[in-house]
Amino acid sequence: MKKVFLLTLLTCAGFTVQVSSQTVTDHQPTEAEIAAYKRRVEILRHPTGIITIRLAPVGREGSTTPPPYTGDNWTQFEMFISLAAGEDLTYGYDRNRCYAYRPELIRDGDILSYTKEARECVERAGREPGGDGFGHAPETLTSGREYLDHFVNLEDWYETPLNPGHYQLLVRKQFLPNGDWVESNPVTFDVIPRKQPTPIPDAVSLRLVPDTSKPLPDGHYRLAYDEGVAVELINDSEQRVQVSVIDRSYGHRPQLIKDGKLIPYSGETAKLVEAKDKDARLVEVSPNLFLDPKTSSRLDGFSLKQWYGPLAPGVYHLTDRRRFEIGGPWTKDSAELVFEMVP
Repeated sequence: MKKVFLLTLLTCAGFTVQVSSQTVTDHQPTEAEIAAYKRRVEILRHPTGIITIRLAPVGREGSTTPPPYTGDNWTQFEMFISLAAGEDLTYGYDRNRCYAYRPELIRDGDILSYTKEARECVERAGREPGGDGFGHAPETLTSGREYLDHFVNLEDWYETPLNPGHYQLLVRKQFLPNGDWVESNPVTFDVIPRKQPTPIPDAVSLRLVPDTSKPLPDGHYRLAYDEGVAVELINDSEQRVQVSVIDRSYGHRPQLIKDGKLIPYSGETAKLVEAKDKDARLVEVSPNLFLDPKTSSRLDGFSLKQWYGPLAPGVYHLTDRRRFEIGGPWTKDSAELVFEMVP
């Protein structure tokens, strides 16, 4: 039997999917194959009732009414997809969020607008419904199973952190250009103001102690550039103090002085500090760290290399202060650690 090269293109409503390019024997599609193809296209064009989208908050036990968020929290959701067609179905899966789905976020009854970047991305998707050729791939759904399709990150679409209010989120997905949109279940949630910070007792203080160096007779130290400095937290109060912030670049503020001049942080560290001060969601926290009354603990520390560029030899004066919660107050500055920088 004569062999020919076939390039099969399934084209509907301007949407083209390349199925295969291979050497095959001559074959004319049967009426059953044509009918099956038409049925699949019809499902993709009118998927309501056959393809279902389920939206669930990440890390909130799958509830459609999760506990309140604050501006410190990431608001992320999972979009699941399932098929009830009695047979498998292959569709064009888009990794690019602007082709993959459209969120609708309502706060206190008002629909929120996308960011300028997200609007431009959606407009580009409207002009180029076939995608850019890189984020598009065939994906097969098995009837009766549910698949994780996308993570819906609100910061990709909206100005965040979100302001306090009552919110409703849903997403819509289209499987063919000019086809019907499938709508997910709505998820409602609240964003509430961060609780007022707790004052730090006056009897809580810091002490800086080099990790390995021993003091010289005059009480000073000699330190290498990459040597660690432990930060000892001392709680002489009668209260148990929670330390939720464990993020060094947010929780600490060292000050290094040489010859009466303040040494600036390195460029990379300064950017990191600024970013975390602006967006508390970047800050690493822990809910289970406490300072018991009348105790001291070396919970963390840092090295000069983490904060500063190369340091010239000489005598330096180092202090630090600490905050224990996001947006919370600072401790008093520690006593000076005086040291000589050695090569």
